[in-house]
Amino acid sequence: MSDTILKPKASETQREILIVAADVFAAEGFRNTDVQVIADRAGVGKGTVYRHFGNKEQLFLATAQYCMGRLEEHVTEQLEGYPTAEAYLEAHGAADVLRLIARACAQFYQQNPLYLEILIQERVEFREANDPLQVLMRKNTRAGLDKLMETAIKSGDLRKGKVKSASDAFGDLLYGSLVQGSVDGDSQRLVQRVEQSVELLLNGLLASPS
Repeated sequence: MSDTILKPKASETQREILIVAADVFAAEGFRNTDVQVIADRAGVGKGTVYRHFGNKEQLFLATAQYCMGRLEEHVTEQLEGYPTAEAYLEAHGAADVLRLIARACAQFYQQNPLYLEILIQERVEFREANDPLQVLMRKNTRAGLDKLMETAIKSGDLRKGKVKSASDAFGDLLYGSLVQGSVDGDSQRLVQRVEQSVELLLNGLLASPS
């Protein structure tokens, strides 16, 4: 897990608070969550939670970053020893690395449905926010995908076009498939749902070009 939000001397306490916070926020929703409940379940005082995370909003965004760090760990574990997604792309091609990323994300959220709820809440509750932590979290995620798409376009694996358009298409499809699967109560089939969607993106819907 990325510990960029955790202070070294207090990382264990902070991590325990974040683990509990993910469960509570996912179950109760951001607006209905009482920080006192998180503190009680984590075995710390409410003041300790605020001392480490400032306020309820900052705690939620830190929880969202913690969940993203866990996701990043899972994706990295699927790269079969390659240090980065770009290195995997160079060895296996754009189609395989995009399939791998999508499948790994779906596996993670299928195994950790509460973290998917945190992802959904972050987009709903904070879509207009400009909190530095949130901006950094989204910027880092987007930068990695843009870099991957740029490499794939330059190598000729993907058709020429705007990097942003390629990233938007893949990201929107992946996020939409995950969220809709959750909304439909089909969280145990996220991998299958995402894989089907990605194949349609990669191969197209038309039987022949129009």
